[in-house]
Amino acid sequence: MSATTSPALADELETLKSRIDALETKNEQLEARVDTLETENTELQARVDTLEAETDQLEATVDDQAETIETHQADLAESKARVRKLETNYESAHEHRKRLQQQFHKLTTDDVATSDDVSSLSPLQQVVAFSKEAVQQLTPNEKRARYVAKGISDYAKKVPAGYTIDSSTISNVLRSKDGESPHTETVSRVMEFLNRFGKDETEIVKRRGTKRVVFTEQAVADLESATSEDSRSITDVVMWWRQ
Repeated sequence: MSATTSPALADELETLKSRIDALETKNEQLEARVDTLETENTELQARVDTLEAETDQLEATVDDQAETIETHQADLAESKARVRKLETNYESAHEHRKRLQQQFHKLTTDDVATSDDVSSLSPLQQVVAFSKEAVQQLTPNEKRARYVAKGISDYAKKVPAGYTIDSSTISNVLRSKDGESPHTETVSRVMEFLNRFGKDETEIVKRRGTKRVVFTEQAVADLESATSEDSRSITDVVMWWRQ
């Protein structure tokens, strides 16, 4: 310090230096605080990003669960509808069988001779010989089977085993009858009825991937006889093959 510097000025310079040192220290502290805050802010931002990602994932999970619940509810509603339909079909079939049993009881008590005559026929012959009133008691597929059986000699092909009619021919016959192409399931049901009603005189076989119903010659002859004997039209019979 110059010898010419006054004591007062020297004191002021020392004071200023002290203040500068204090400010520098304060500035360093503030910079350190800023660094700390920046670090905390970065950590908080990372936490926010993590929480947002978790929230998005939870929302997606909730959406998936809601969709799953809707699917299960739809499946449950469909199952309930199917159960109601099956219950209705069962009740209808039960009532139908009950009526048939009552009609059979009346038939056997009122006209034993007629009952004996009817029981000598095969189920398929009985169905073919039905009166118009009795035909109304048949199910739609039983009526279709009856229609095919009545014209079996025209529709079936002669083979060494007797006569055969394949699913395609039956489909064409039913299309001619109903005016529309039948479902594959309908054709299968009709073939099953023909086979079941025909008892030992019919058989379902599958050749070259095609299902066929084979009739014995005697079965076809009996069906032609039952179809032609109008005077012997059956009003009611026991449809025991349904039981």
